[in-house]
Amino acid sequence: MLPLRVERFELTYEVAITPSLAAIIDMPGNIVSPLLSQLDGMGVDLSDISLDDGPLEDRGLNCDVDEHNANILLRANRFEIRFFTADENEDAEAGILGGVWMALASVSPEIAAKSHSLLFEFDCEIAAGSYGEALDRFCQPYEGLPGGTETAVVYYLPADSVRGFLDSSVVLNRSAEVNGGLLLAATLVFEGKRFTQDDVIPAGRRRLNELLRSLDITLKDFRGYS
Repeated sequence: MLPLRVERFELTYEVAITPSLAAIIDMPGNIVSPLLSQLDGMGVDLSDISLDDGPLEDRGLNCDVDEHNANILLRANRFEIRFFTADENEDAEAGILGGVWMALASVSPEIAAKSHSLLFEFDCEIAAGSYGEALDRFCQPYEGLPGGTETAVVYYLPADSVRGFLDSSVVLNRSAEVNGGLLLAATLVFEGKRFTQDDVIPAGRRRLNELLRSLDITLKDFRGYS
């Protein structure tokens, strides 16, 4: 068992959408009013919204939801919501996610998800032992390398059409936030036709817990995760 203490947790939801939202490219202001309406009560106003220029795929809109330490990024063919303190934001997740979907549907009623992606990022303190010792159980450095060499691990998870899972990954690496700590990053991707915006985050948490149990990793005293 590898016990980890979570010091920082971020969650990023990204969805590939169809059809392309030309209204965001041609007239980004079209989405501002419905977005502000949906986020009413979360402290969002015009000063929290900025427009991005550049190539077509990069043009769109940014919206900060400071009250819940979150950011919304809208593009023509995708959008993402990043929760910077995800362990404190579970109550706000559904409201922000649902609000963005409703705002987009008001501009493009036929909007649909091609895929949903969840990036779980945990910067952790290793409860017992060093980073090198923690990673040795998963992958040891090639013996021809210099002594003291450490490693990182990435697992590429295959798609599972029965469960509606697309190609995903789990990474174990050095933490840039916790001295001597470990970054656990899981990118879990789901079929858009099989999962809705309402059930994809709970489904992601369930799958992450399955993976943690498979890897014999536990997040100590961290609500909702193994």
